[in-house]
Amino acid sequence: MVYTEYDPLEEVIVADSYGPGELDHLFPNIPLDSFNRILEETKEDFDNLADFLTAGGISVKRPEILKYSNHITMSGFDVKFPMGPTVPRDQYKVQGKTILQTYTSLTDRYFDGLSFYKIFSELFSQGYNWISQPAPLLVPITPEDLWYCNGGPYHSELKDRLLFHTATMFPIGDKIIINSKGPGNDLGFEWLKRNLPEFTFVENHGTRSENFGHIDHGFIMIDDETVIHGGIDWVPISLRHLRLIDAEQFVPKPQTAQYKQDYIEAGGRYSISWVEKYLDNWRGYNQDVCFDLNVLIIDRHNILFGRALPDLFKFLKTFGIDCHVCEQRHMLFWEGGIHCSTLDTKRRGNIRTII
Repeated sequence: MVYTEYDPLEEVIVADSYGPGELDHLFPNIPLDSFNRILEETKEDFDNLADFLTAGGISVKRPEILKYSNHITMSGFDVKFPMGPTVPRDQYKVQGKTILQTYTSLTDRYFDGLSFYKIFSELFSQGYNWISQPAPLLVPITPEDLWYCNGGPYHSELKDRLLFHTATMFPIGDKIIINSKGPGNDLGFEWLKRNLPEFTFVENHGTRSENFGHIDHGFIMIDDETVIHGGIDWVPISLRHLRLIDAEQFVPKPQTAQYKQDYIEAGGRYSISWVEKYLDNWRGYNQDVCFDLNVLIIDRHNILFGRALPDLFKFLKTFGIDCHVCEQRHMLFWEGGIHCSTLDTKRRGNIRTII
Protein backbone atom coordinates (compact mmCIF):
# COMPACT_ATOMS: atom_id res chain seq x y z
CA MET A 1 0.00 0.00 0.00
CA VAL A 2 1.11 3.58 -0.61
CA TYR A 3 -0.26 6.56 1.32
CA THR A 4 2.69 8.96 1.18
CA GLU A 5 5.91 9.39 -0.75
CA TYR A 6 8.05 9.20 2.38
CA ASP A 7 6.86 6.22 4.47
CA PRO A 8 9.66 3.58 4.44
CA LEU A 9 9.99 2.12 0.94
CA GLU A 10 9.52 -1.65 0.65
CA GLU A 11 8.90 -2.31 -3.06
CA VAL A 12 9.41 -0.18 -6.15
CA ILE A 13 9.35 -0.37 -9.94
CA VAL A 14 12.54 0.86 -11.62
CA ALA A 15 12.31 1.93 -15.26
CA ASP A 16 14.11 0.35 -18.18
CA SER A 17 15.24 1.44 -21.63
CA TYR A 18 15.87 0.05 -25.06
CA GLY A 19 19.49 -0.84 -25.63
CA PRO A 20 21.76 0.52 -28.37
CA GLY A 21 20.73 -0.68 -31.82
CA GLU A 22 17.29 -1.90 -30.75
CA LEU A 23 15.51 1.02 -32.43
CA ASP A 24 17.71 1.36 -35.52
CA HIS A 25 15.06 -0.19 -37.79
CA LEU A 26 12.66 2.66 -36.97
CA PHE A 27 15.15 5.28 -38.20
CA PRO A 28 16.23 4.02 -41.64
CA ASN A 29 19.14 5.77 -43.35
CA ILE A 30 19.87 8.03 -40.37
CA PRO A 31 23.16 7.95 -38.39
CA LEU A 32 22.27 6.92 -34.84
CA ASP A 33 25.58 6.77 -32.99
CA SER A 34 24.63 9.64 -30.65
CA PHE A 35 21.12 8.31 -29.99
CA ASN A 36 22.45 4.83 -29.27
CA ARG A 37 24.94 6.31 -26.85
CA ILE A 38 22.02 7.85 -24.93
CA LEU A 39 20.20 4.49 -24.91
CA GLU A 40 23.28 2.64 -23.69
CA GLU A 41 23.99 5.05 -20.84
CA THR A 42 20.32 5.25 -19.86
CA LYS A 43 20.06 1.47 -19.58
CA GLU A 44 23.28 1.33 -17.54
CA ASP A 45 21.98 3.98 -15.15
CA PHE A 46 18.61 2.23 -14.62
CA ASP A 47 20.37 -1.08 -13.96
CA ASN A 48 22.67 0.57 -11.43
CA LEU A 49 19.67 2.18 -9.74
CA ALA A 50 17.92 -1.20 -9.47
CA ASP A 51 21.07 -2.81 -8.05
CA PHE A 52 21.50 -0.05 -5.45
CA LEU A 53 17.94 -0.42 -4.17
CA THR A 54 18.12 -4.22 -4.15
CA ALA A 55 21.32 -4.07 -2.11
CA GLY A 56 19.45 -1.91 0.39
CA GLY A 57 16.85 -4.61 0.98
CA ILE A 58 14.12 -3.07 -1.20
CA SER A 59 12.20 -5.35 -3.57
CA VAL A 60 12.66 -4.11 -7.14
CA LYS A 61 10.40 -4.86 -10.11
CA ARG A 62 11.38 -4.12 -13.71
CA PRO A 63 9.07 -3.58 -16.71
CA GLU A 64 9.32 -5.55 -19.94
CA ILE A 65 10.98 -4.09 -23.01
CA LEU A 66 8.59 -4.73 -25.90
CA LYS A 67 9.95 -4.94 -29.43
CA TYR A 68 8.07 -3.30 -32.30
CA SER A 69 9.00 -4.27 -35.83
CA ASN A 70 7.39 -1.22 -37.47
CA HIS A 71 5.66 2.06 -36.82
CA ILE A 72 2.09 1.54 -35.62
CA THR A 73 -0.76 3.24 -37.46
CA MET A 74 -3.91 3.94 -35.46
CA SER A 75 -7.09 5.73 -36.51
CA GLY A 76 -6.07 9.38 -36.77
CA PHE A 77 -2.55 9.10 -35.35
CA ASP A 78 0.66 7.12 -35.63
CA VAL A 79 2.87 5.63 -32.93
CA LYS A 80 6.09 6.18 -34.83
CA PHE A 81 8.58 5.55 -32.05
CA PRO A 82 7.07 3.56 -29.15
CA MET A 83 8.84 4.83 -26.05
CA GLY A 84 10.53 2.47 -23.64
CA PRO A 85 9.16 2.35 -20.06
CA THR A 86 11.47 5.12 -18.82
CA VAL A 87 9.08 7.31 -16.79
CA PRO A 88 6.41 5.15 -15.11
CA ARG A 89 5.49 7.84 -12.57
CA ASP A 90 3.96 10.04 -15.31
CA GLN A 91 0.93 7.87 -16.01
CA TYR A 92 0.78 5.13 -13.36
CA LYS A 93 0.31 5.29 -9.62
CA VAL A 94 -0.36 3.03 -6.67
CA GLN A 95 -2.70 4.95 -4.37
CA GLY A 96 -3.55 2.98 -1.25
CA LYS A 97 -4.28 -0.47 -2.70
CA THR A 98 -5.43 0.82 -6.09
CA ILE A 99 -3.29 0.72 -9.23
CA LEU A 100 -4.12 3.66 -11.51
CA GLN A 101 -3.30 3.36 -15.21
CA THR A 102 -3.92 6.54 -17.20
CA TYR A 103 -3.41 7.85 -20.71
CA THR A 104 -1.77 11.10 -21.79
CA SER A 105 -1.72 12.97 -25.09
CA LEU A 106 1.71 11.50 -25.89
CA THR A 107 1.34 9.04 -28.75
CA ASP A 108 4.77 7.47 -28.17
CA ARG A 109 3.54 6.22 -24.75
CA TYR A 110 0.24 4.79 -26.02
CA PHE A 111 1.26 1.14 -25.52
CA ASP A 112 3.50 1.84 -22.54
CA GLY A 113 1.16 0.05 -20.12
CA LEU A 114 1.91 -3.31 -21.73
CA SER A 115 5.43 -3.12 -20.33
CA PHE A 116 4.02 -3.00 -16.78
CA TYR A 117 1.26 -5.57 -17.28
CA LYS A 118 2.95 -8.47 -15.46
CA ILE A 119 3.89 -6.31 -12.49
CA PHE A 120 0.37 -4.91 -12.11
CA SER A 121 -1.12 -8.37 -12.61
CA GLU A 122 1.02 -9.69 -9.76
CA LEU A 123 -0.16 -6.87 -7.48
CA PHE A 124 -3.75 -7.60 -8.51
CA SER A 125 -3.30 -11.23 -7.45
CA GLN A 126 -2.14 -9.93 -4.05
CA GLY A 127 -5.41 -8.05 -3.51
CA TYR A 128 -4.75 -4.68 -5.11
CA ASN A 129 -7.44 -3.18 -7.33
CA TRP A 130 -6.31 -2.33 -10.89
CA ILE A 131 -8.17 0.21 -12.98
CA SER A 132 -7.35 1.82 -16.31
CA GLN A 133 -8.79 4.75 -18.18
CA PRO A 134 -10.48 3.76 -21.46
CA ALA A 135 -7.97 3.74 -24.32
CA PRO A 136 -8.56 7.01 -26.23
CA LEU A 137 -8.08 7.96 -29.85
CA LEU A 138 -5.41 10.66 -29.85
CA VAL A 139 -4.26 13.32 -32.31
CA PRO A 140 -0.74 13.98 -33.62
CA ILE A 141 1.18 16.13 -31.16
CA THR A 142 3.82 18.64 -32.27
CA PRO A 143 6.67 19.73 -29.97
CA GLU A 144 4.84 23.06 -29.54
CA ASP A 145 1.78 21.21 -28.16
CA LEU A 146 3.52 19.13 -25.49
CA TRP A 147 2.09 19.50 -22.00
CA TYR A 148 5.06 21.48 -20.67
CA CYS A 149 5.01 23.85 -23.66
CA ASN A 150 1.35 24.86 -23.66
CA GLY A 151 -0.92 21.85 -23.14
CA GLY A 152 -3.47 23.12 -25.65
CA PRO A 153 -4.69 19.74 -27.00
CA TYR A 154 -5.88 18.60 -23.56
CA HIS A 155 -8.47 21.38 -23.53
CA SER A 156 -9.30 21.59 -27.23
CA GLU A 157 -9.06 18.56 -29.56
CA LEU A 158 -8.84 16.10 -26.65
CA LYS A 159 -11.21 17.67 -24.14
CA ASP A 160 -13.79 14.89 -24.66
CA ARG A 161 -11.27 12.13 -23.73
CA LEU A 162 -10.24 10.92 -20.28
CA LEU A 163 -6.56 11.91 -19.97
CA PHE A 164 -4.37 12.57 -16.95
CA HIS A 165 -0.77 12.57 -15.72
CA THR A 166 -0.44 10.84 -12.36
CA ALA A 167 2.70 12.90 -11.68
CA THR A 168 0.35 15.78 -10.84
CA MET A 169 -0.75 13.88 -7.69
CA PHE A 170 0.96 14.17 -4.28
CA PRO A 171 -0.41 11.60 -1.76
CA ILE A 172 -0.49 12.67 1.86
CA GLY A 173 -2.41 10.18 3.99
CA ASP A 174 -6.14 10.39 3.34
CA LYS A 175 -5.67 13.41 1.05
CA ILE A 176 -4.24 13.89 -2.44
CA ILE A 177 -2.85 17.29 -3.39
CA ILE A 178 -3.36 17.65 -7.12
CA ASN A 179 -2.62 20.01 -9.98
CA SER A 180 -6.14 19.77 -11.38
CA LYS A 181 -5.19 22.24 -14.13
CA GLY A 182 -1.96 20.43 -14.89
CA PRO A 183 -1.41 18.00 -17.78
CA GLY A 184 -4.73 16.27 -18.22
CA ASN A 185 -8.30 17.47 -18.55
CA ASP A 186 -11.52 17.79 -16.58
CA LEU A 187 -12.80 14.35 -17.58
CA GLY A 188 -9.53 12.75 -16.49
CA PHE A 189 -9.77 14.47 -13.10
CA GLU A 190 -13.37 13.37 -12.68
CA TRP A 191 -12.34 9.77 -13.43
CA LEU A 192 -9.76 9.96 -10.64
CA LYS A 193 -12.25 11.29 -8.08
CA ARG A 194 -14.88 8.66 -8.88
CA ASN A 195 -12.39 5.82 -8.60
CA LEU A 196 -10.72 6.98 -5.37
CA PRO A 197 -13.73 7.81 -3.16
CA GLU A 198 -11.81 7.10 0.07
CA PHE A 199 -9.46 10.04 -0.59
CA THR A 200 -10.13 13.78 -0.48
CA PHE A 201 -8.61 15.80 -3.32
CA VAL A 202 -7.01 19.13 -2.38
CA GLU A 203 -6.49 21.29 -5.45
CA ASN A 204 -3.12 23.02 -5.67
CA HIS A 205 -3.38 26.77 -6.15
CA GLY A 206 -0.92 29.63 -5.86
CA THR A 207 2.26 27.74 -6.78
CA ARG A 208 4.67 27.63 -9.72
CA SER A 209 3.37 24.25 -10.89
CA GLU A 210 -0.39 24.62 -10.44
CA ASN A 211 -1.47 25.52 -13.98
CA PHE A 212 0.49 23.16 -16.16
CA GLY A 213 3.10 21.08 -14.44
CA HIS A 214 3.94 17.96 -12.54
CA ILE A 215 4.01 18.37 -8.77
CA ASP A 216 7.07 16.22 -8.04
CA HIS A 217 10.09 18.42 -8.48
CA GLY A 218 10.01 21.66 -6.45
CA PHE A 219 9.34 20.26 -2.98
CA ILE A 220 9.45 16.99 -1.06
CA MET A 221 8.25 15.75 2.33
CA ILE A 222 10.30 13.48 4.60
CA ASP A 223 7.72 12.93 7.36
CA ASP A 224 4.25 14.10 8.36
CA GLU A 225 5.54 17.46 9.62
CA THR A 226 8.45 18.40 7.35
CA VAL A 227 8.66 19.92 3.85
CA ILE A 228 11.95 20.56 2.01
CA HIS A 229 11.64 22.98 -0.90
CA GLY A 230 13.58 24.76 -3.61
CA GLY A 231 11.65 27.99 -3.06
CA ILE A 232 8.42 28.68 -1.18
CA ASP A 233 6.53 29.27 -4.42
CA TRP A 234 6.80 25.51 -5.16
CA VAL A 235 5.06 24.52 -1.91
CA PRO A 236 1.28 23.93 -1.97
CA ILE A 237 -0.52 26.38 0.32
CA SER A 238 -2.07 23.44 2.18
CA LEU A 239 1.45 22.46 3.37
CA ARG A 240 2.87 25.86 4.30
CA HIS A 241 1.84 25.56 7.96
CA LEU A 242 4.22 22.61 8.38
CA ARG A 243 7.92 22.73 9.24
CA LEU A 244 9.58 24.21 6.16
CA ILE A 245 13.24 23.66 5.24
CA ASP A 246 14.36 26.12 2.59
CA ALA A 247 17.00 24.61 0.28
CA GLU A 248 16.58 27.15 -2.53
CA GLN A 249 20.15 28.44 -2.33
CA PHE A 250 21.48 24.93 -3.00
CA VAL A 251 19.26 24.16 -6.02
CA PRO A 252 20.24 25.75 -9.38
CA LYS A 253 17.61 27.94 -11.00
CA PRO A 254 15.52 26.39 -13.78
CA GLN A 255 16.04 27.68 -17.33
CA THR A 256 12.83 26.49 -18.91
CA ALA A 257 12.41 29.03 -21.68
CA GLN A 258 15.68 28.30 -23.53
CA TYR A 259 15.20 24.55 -23.22
CA LYS A 260 11.69 24.73 -24.70
CA GLN A 261 12.89 26.94 -27.55
CA ASP A 262 15.74 24.59 -28.45
CA TYR A 263 13.46 21.54 -28.22
CA ILE A 264 10.77 23.02 -30.46
CA GLU A 265 13.22 24.36 -33.04
CA ALA A 266 14.95 20.98 -33.29
CA GLY A 267 11.69 19.11 -33.88
CA GLY A 268 11.33 17.10 -30.68
CA ARG A 269 12.94 14.13 -28.97
CA TYR A 270 13.26 11.80 -31.95
CA SER A 271 14.89 14.22 -34.36
CA ILE A 272 18.62 13.79 -34.84
CA SER A 273 18.89 17.58 -34.67
CA TRP A 274 17.58 17.49 -31.10
CA VAL A 275 19.82 14.58 -30.11
CA GLU A 276 22.87 16.51 -31.22
CA LYS A 277 21.68 19.80 -29.66
CA TYR A 278 20.88 18.01 -26.41
CA LEU A 279 24.32 16.35 -26.24
CA ASP A 280 26.07 19.62 -27.05
CA ASN A 281 24.07 22.03 -24.88
CA TRP A 282 21.94 20.20 -22.32
CA ARG A 283 23.47 16.86 -21.35
CA GLY A 284 24.03 16.84 -17.61
CA TYR A 285 21.88 19.94 -17.11
CA ASN A 286 18.85 18.48 -15.33
CA GLN A 287 17.24 21.56 -13.82
CA ASP A 288 14.94 22.71 -16.63
CA VAL A 289 12.01 21.88 -14.36
CA CYS A 290 14.01 21.62 -11.13
CA PHE A 291 14.82 17.92 -11.42
CA ASP A 292 17.34 18.25 -8.60
CA LEU A 293 14.47 17.77 -6.12
CA ASN A 294 12.92 15.04 -8.25
CA VAL A 295 14.15 12.36 -5.87
CA LEU A 296 13.23 8.99 -4.38
CA ILE A 297 12.72 9.05 -0.62
CA ILE A 298 13.73 5.71 0.87
CA ASP A 299 12.77 6.70 4.42
CA ARG A 300 12.91 9.68 6.79
CA HIS A 301 16.70 9.59 6.90
CA ASN A 302 17.67 8.53 3.36
CA ILE A 303 17.04 10.27 0.03
CA LEU A 304 18.23 9.09 -3.37
CA PHE A 305 19.33 11.69 -5.94
CA GLY A 306 20.18 11.42 -9.64
CA ARG A 307 23.35 13.48 -9.34
CA ALA A 308 25.70 14.74 -6.66
CA LEU A 309 24.97 18.11 -5.06
CA PRO A 310 27.60 18.36 -2.29
CA ASP A 311 26.42 21.65 -0.77
CA LEU A 312 22.81 20.50 -0.63
CA PHE A 313 23.84 17.14 0.84
CA LYS A 314 25.91 18.85 3.55
CA PHE A 315 22.96 21.10 4.39
CA LEU A 316 20.48 18.19 4.61
CA LYS A 317 22.91 16.22 6.77
CA THR A 318 22.32 18.80 9.53
CA PHE A 319 18.71 17.57 9.63
CA GLY A 320 19.71 13.91 9.97
CA ILE A 321 19.29 13.12 6.28
CA ASP A 322 21.80 11.00 4.37
CA CYS A 323 21.84 11.67 0.63
CA HIS A 324 22.76 8.94 -1.84
CA VAL A 325 23.47 9.16 -5.56
CA CYS A 326 22.61 6.86 -8.46
CA GLU A 327 23.70 8.90 -11.43
CA GLN A 328 21.04 9.38 -14.11
CA ARG A 329 22.98 10.97 -16.94
CA HIS A 330 20.06 11.53 -19.29
CA MET A 331 17.20 12.56 -17.00
CA LEU A 332 16.57 15.62 -19.10
CA PHE A 333 16.42 13.77 -22.43
CA TRP A 334 13.64 11.51 -21.10
CA GLU A 335 11.96 14.48 -19.40
CA GLY A 336 12.02 13.05 -15.91
CA GLY A 337 14.22 12.70 -12.85
CA ILE A 338 14.85 9.74 -10.57
CA HIS A 339 11.37 10.10 -9.04
CA CYS A 340 9.78 9.88 -12.51
CA SER A 341 11.75 6.75 -13.40
CA THR A 342 10.57 4.87 -10.31
CA LEU A 343 7.12 3.96 -9.03
CA ASP A 344 6.41 3.02 -5.41
CA THR A 345 4.25 -0.08 -5.05
CA LYS A 346 4.63 -0.73 -1.31
CA ARG A 347 5.55 1.57 1.57
CA ARG A 348 5.33 0.73 5.27
CA GLY A 349 2.64 3.12 6.48
CA ASN A 350 -1.10 3.42 6.93
CA ILE A 351 -3.84 5.79 5.93
CA ARG A 352 -4.12 8.75 8.31
CA THR A 353 -5.07 12.41 8.45
CA ILE A 354 -1.98 14.56 8.03
CA ILE A 355 -3.43 17.84 6.78
